[in-house]
Amino acid sequence: MEENQNNFAYIPALNKKTAREYSLLLDSLSIANNAVFRWNSWQIEVDFSDYEKAKNEIAAYEKSGRIEKIHNKFAHIRFQKVNWTIFCATLIFLAAFHVFIYEFDHLELIKAGRSSAAAITEGEFFRAVTALTLHGDYKHLFSNILFGGIVLWSLSTLAGTGSALILALFTGFAGNVMNAFFYGSAHNSIGASTSVFGVIGVLAGLQFFDGFREKKLGRWIPFGAALGLLAMLGSSEKSDVLAHLFGFVAGIPAGTVFGAFFSKRTLPEKTVQNLLTLLFILIISVCWMRAVKLIF
Repeated sequence: MEENQNNFAYIPALNKKTAREYSLLLDSLSIANNAVFRWNSWQIEVDFSDYEKAKNEIAAYEKSGRIEKIHNKFAHIRFQKVNWTIFCATLIFLAAFHVFIYEFDHLELIKAGRSSAAAITEGEFFRAVTALTLHGDYKHLFSNILFGGIVLWSLSTLAGTGSALILALFTGFAGNVMNAFFYGSAHNSIGASTSVFGVIGVLAGLQFFDGFREKKLGRWIPFGAALGLLAMLGSSEKSDVLAHLFGFVAGIPAGTVFGAFFSKRTLPEKTVQNLLTLLFILIISVCWMRAVKLIF
């Protein structure tokens, strides 16, 4: 049961059809109500003073067997609506920025923005973010857009688009920082791959919570599958294997914390998701502003 500042309480319904059936039942009992869709689920809104009576009447109605039971093994997983405008714009930005970097290679933006272990360990942490937007060639770029797009979309359906972007940015940043301190010096890297594997780690971490996984699936199976994907996609000769590993390692606790907090709470709604997207853009912009100062 949930109560808001207007003294309304809310009773959850399985879907729109069930919500309407609940509403008709309460109408027949002269209990004022509204079937509303809020926070990604259908609910019945009633006055707080009518909550106990409405809840008991609905429980009795369900017990009588007149409510249609829909058996959907994925019903508990809270699939979110992906903001395709933001999602596609992010991938297009990566491609456009790659073209810009190489069209104006005289600006030496790669040198200014790459993940330099020596520079990061000396305090230039902005490089752990800017490096995520740089790629060595078109093959590197499109592989990250393809695989990154798949895993980012997967996380967006569970956490929301804005949350997915922030988690990708955080895990990529954390992975690059850990990688830099591991090497200490004489190591440079670029690419969004660290974030890609960070998101894979987040997805693995979320599987420990029933709200984000199919209940009959063993908790460790998705985790093992994520490790297999890491081995397949992250260990080629030219890959920075440790950056991928550190991104994955950073993603697991991030996914676990997110899952622990939101497995029994409502996920951030559209306004918050949009604010998280703006925060994502702001962080990258500020980090690049800091990097550009190294050039001029």
